[in-house]
Amino acid sequence: MLTRRAALYLQCAFFLAGRARAADRPTGGVPLPADLALHPPHPGTPGGAFAGAWIGSWDGWLRHVLVVETVRPDGTADVVSALADDPAAGIRGGWVRRHATIAGGVLSVRDPAARYVMDPAGRLSGTARPVAAIASASLIRVPQAALAGGAAGLDWGEPDLVFVDGPIENGAPVRLEVALFRPAGPGPFPLAVLNHGATATGTDPVALRRPGWPYAPARFLADAGWLVACPHRRGRGRSEGFYDETFEADRSRGYGCGIDASMKGEARALADVDAAVAALRRRPEVAPAPILIGGVSRGGALAVAYAGRHPGEVAGVLNFVGGWLGAECPTADQVNATLSRAGGRFPRPTLWLYGENDRYYSIAHSRGHFDAFRHAGGTGRFLVFHVPNGAGHGLAAFPELWAGPVREYLATIGPALRP
Repeated sequence: MLTRRAALYLQCAFFLAGRARAADRPTGGVPLPADLALHPPHPGTPGGAFAGAWIGSWDGWLRHVLVVETVRPDGTADVVSALADDPAAGIRGGWVRRHATIAGGVLSVRDPAARYVMDPAGRLSGTARPVAAIASASLIRVPQAALAGGAAGLDWGEPDLVFVDGPIENGAPVRLEVALFRPAGPGPFPLAVLNHGATATGTDPVALRRPGWPYAPARFLADAGWLVACPHRRGRGRSEGFYDETFEADRSRGYGCGIDASMKGEARALADVDAAVAALRRRPEVAPAPILIGGVSRGGALAVAYAGRHPGEVAGVLNFVGGWLGAECPTADQVNATLSRAGGRFPRPTLWLYGENDRYYSIAHSRGHFDAFRHAGGTGRFLVFHVPNGAGHGLAAFPELWAGPVREYLATIGPALRP
């Protein structure tokens, strides 16, 4: 997820390297140099498939253009990397020209640091690691001429944003913002609900308002035929209400270690998920069938607990690096295991996906609450991945790692989708 620090890092990278000039031409709000020049590589050039113009967005909200102008036989390339303006985030658009390397099927740009992998569909999955966060992007190839046309009709990979009724607060239902990632076709579609995690300190108003949906898993599931809904819980994104998950009693910290506060925060978050799912089920494009529930970090823990509370309404669970409290809290084992045990009432297989060198949850810690889940009656697979650059908690941003196991898992839950 592209946090405030991550966005500021990307902004600084472009400011230090170069800014858009008056003569540059914008494409969908993304400034690009007027002298773009694509040089098709010789046939058979390693990495030649990367050559061309690519568009998408970081985490579905910050538009991004990558132009691979030249690919050489020695595995080096010249690229233009550009970001859009986002006044709400304090980001001014800009572009930089940089050298890149192509090795092992990965195009790597050093500054701003990003890597791109081509998926089987011919799209680029991009990841960037600004500071400690991981941003992800899905880019499609477009003709160079399309960049000169002002972006009319281009697909930036951005979700549709809708509002649904959430829980009652102060006597009236709050409105929850939901990002919808739609598959191709007329529908109705099986519903997948993906839950976001925590945000920075939990008290930064700018970070709380920034979109936080699990972008790479959402795009993957939409491609697989699911209508994917990513609700923002109360006080997050543009959702109404007050954000209150694990605050200290004096509200000095957004994420404390108290057991009672954690349980209250978890119950509040599950109330948001309950309300969002109920509202989404009423939408005409949603098939009347059990849903897939998933999430990242806190969202993964919520997905497991939700399935235990609604075992007859859920077809499967995708838990990406799930947990409620970071392992630095002395109460983390108790709190995280409690949520995991709550999911043990779910009778179908689940999939738990974790990365090595997770800055919040060690593999030993996460296996512990997976064991608590199994001892409570749950079943599933616990998989561990080596994430590039030691960014274990950012596993969800690397579909090239988990796409195979997730695809296999989705095939196994097909019978459960029958209403």
